[in-house]
Amino acid sequence: MPETMTLYWRPRCPYCARLKARLRLARMPFHPVNIWEDGEAAAVVRSVNNGDELVPTVRIGERFLSNPSFGEVRQALSQV
Repeated sequence: MPETMTLYWRPRCPYCARLKARLRLARMPFHPVNIWEDGEAAAVVRSVNNGDELVPTVRIGERFLSNPSFGEVRQALSQV
């Protein structure tokens, strides 16, 4: 498992809040990045989502998951 997965999120996003809560409950380490406070992060999210600021977007290694479920994140981590 990578040391850190990156979770790109924004305030008031219920999908982001749900995924962050599930990751914390499972004690899965992640680095949260608020795309409204980090312009470079917002650009990364747009670059992997056809120009949209779709959150949550999760980066695991060089792989990006757009609006993934907890199960999809867990599966992606098991393949690293």
